[in-house]
Amino acid sequence: MSERETERSVPGKSTEPFAEELILAVDAQAVFETIGKFRGLRKETPEVWKALASRSGFYRRSMLENDPAYKQLISYTVFVSKGHIFVMKRLKAQAESRLRGLLSVGVGGHMNPVPETGWPGKRAIYRFKALVHANILREIREEVIMPWTPPLTFLGFLNDDETEVGRVHLGVVCLATLAQPLLAIRESDKMVGAWVPVNQLHDLGRFESWSSLLLSAIKLR
Repeated sequence: MSERETERSVPGKSTEPFAEELILAVDAQAVFETIGKFRGLRKETPEVWKALASRSGFYRRSMLENDPAYKQLISYTVFVSKGHIFVMKRLKAQAESRLRGLLSVGVGGHMNPVPETGWPGKRAIYRFKALVHANILREIREEVIMPWTPPLTFLGFLNDDETEVGRVHLGVVCLATLAQPLLAIRESDKMVGAWVPVNQLHDLGRFESWSSLLLSAIKLR
């Protein structure tokens, strides 16, 4: 990817603290022309991984926040344990104002460079997967407190172009299965969370669109 692509400028640059953060994003049109447009959860295939690895790069976050030409890749990890799922509510201190007050089952955030993976200098798919995995683990450590790192099961990619937030993000979804329901929110001023029986999810209230789409696509016990 050229320096011009990475450093492209967009009118109305943000002055937020995260403005200069480098985040992973993918050319939306190029990817969807290859794998097809979808809404909801798309299972992983070699074709999808190849499209993402070849069409993505790191950009300044301020350049992408409201630009649907690029999809920012977001880790989205769901925690389950013994018939329960960890449900969170985003509070007013949450940085993403468009999601405040909504319920969520996904923990995660933007993906940043990890020099140890060698990507994007070397664009092998296994290096791209290593980059994604490293960011998923980092976000888990930053967002929640638990006594150990649970095994992760990759579920696929989550897309929703029908919401303002969804038009500029693409979810990378994992399921974390905990032997015991021991988990706490690290930044309790931004979110609160609790373990909820899976069969009581429909009684809770309004979920953000990604969580609604995901919960309708997977079976939890």
